[in-house]
Amino acid sequence: MAKLGTVTGNTSKGGVKGKLIGGAILVVLLIIVLANLFNFADTAANKIGLHYGGGVVEDKKFKSVIPPGATNKLIGPGDTVYSYPIDQRSYIIGGAGADTDDADEVTVVSKDNVRLGVRVQVYFTLNREQAVLQSFHERIGLKTEAFEDRGWNAMLQSYFRPQIDRALVAVGTNYNWAELYNNEAKKSAFQTAAAKEFTRLLPAAVGGDYFCGPSYTGNNACGELSFTIQKPTPLDKGIIDGLEAKQRAELAKQAQEQKNQQVNVELQSVRQQVAMLGANGYLLKTAIESGKIQFMVIPQNGNVSLPVPTPQQTPR
Repeated sequence: MAKLGTVTGNTSKGGVKGKLIGGAILVVLLIIVLANLFNFADTAANKIGLHYGGGVVEDKKFKSVIPPGATNKLIGPGDTVYSYPIDQRSYIIGGAGADTDDADEVTVVSKDNVRLGVRVQVYFTLNREQAVLQSFHERIGLKTEAFEDRGWNAMLQSYFRPQIDRALVAVGTNYNWAELYNNEAKKSAFQTAAAKEFTRLLPAAVGGDYFCGPSYTGNNACGELSFTIQKPTPLDKGIIDGLEAKQRAELAKQAQEQKNQQVNVELQSVRQQVAMLGANGYLLKTAIESGKIQFMVIPQNGNVSLPVPTPQQTPR
């Protein structure tokens, strides 16, 4: 009987332990279920979120916009939030801080068939109007994963760079290379024309007005993207050397012409003085002015004593 009592006690303890383990498992499962039922999303202060459904019993469709700086925004189980930047963005070709290689440039052929390298800076913001932003996400963002930093850069390379190249090439043939290199007014006109062409090409390429000017805040007009270029430079550096040599020769020519003009003025002055004083008179005037002849006034019928310098003897 004692042995039977001992077995009964162990069985009772094992049942309690099993219930505790089972209860713990149920609690863990309950936490997992609740975590899926109550899903939360946050957005950074410079990001706007697009909330899409993705549960087991619903379609993956757009639900709402989550404003910048939102915290613990309750969303459905399996839902996803895609975040996009709302602050000023840039796409820079070449130079320090470029989105491409530092040495990268857009190649443009001028009117006189000289190949030029051009560096470009574009500044913009993303259009945050709900329908426009949703369209951008579904047409461009999902394909390039532009809601991630790497995907955003890939989007710029895929859509911005080709249109910049096309815009510069299209208007570059209207100018000679020296105009773009040396003439600030021509360079400004080239930049304006290229910016206009780029803003025409980009919406057609991406399928909408997804990008606004750098001053856009979401509450004002979209505005034009900022498009600036640096000084176009011939890829063949020998062309620049030739231009500089030509400029040096031109400056030397101008200096010689000015010198010749000064000589002619002086010669004309001499001719006028000779005509007025006679040749001897002019020579005498010139000698006196040089300080080599001492001029003395002698009174009429007066005696003049001239000092005679004593010759110095050389010591033997």
